[in-house]
Amino acid sequence: MYRYDDVWLPTQNGLSRYTGIEVIQADGIGKQPPYPFFSIKNISPAIGVGQVAENLEDTMMTIEQDIEMVLSITCNAENIEDAEDYSNKARGYFLGKGVIELSDANIAVVEVLGANNRDVFLTIDYERRVGFDVRLRIRGRESFEIEVIENIEIKEGI
Repeated sequence: MYRYDDVWLPTQNGLSRYTGIEVIQADGIGKQPPYPFFSIKNISPAIGVGQVAENLEDTMMTIEQDIEMVLSITCNAENIEDAEDYSNKARGYFLGKGVIELSDANIAVVEVLGANNRDVFLTIDYERRVGFDVRLRIRGRESFEIEVIENIEIKEGI
């Protein structure tokens, strides 16, 4: 009902422009960018909100439903100061300018939760992480052609 990139690209590009640091998908493959950077994980990809609306025009059926998702936004850094500062700047994006920018892409910011420590112990040191979750809502839409029965013939005696 929605394409992943319809949410990912506006979120990634807007957050990166606003904070000035790279934004990647969490738990991905490939080389990690230099510190500091943001990682985003979609922890609740498609929670239906409200009823499904149906619309039929000729043989084309369209269904729509609001969909909520929860993104986990984490700043990964070498020191706690950078992790906290960038995480707070990112929260500011979703509370302010991001509300406007994302609405232009038909994404509504529903709730921005508080930041918390998400440090990870590496081999001999910590990767400093501070992050928060944000709930977004979009309108999912799917259209498909249906077969229409034009006439029915009823035979008696069967």
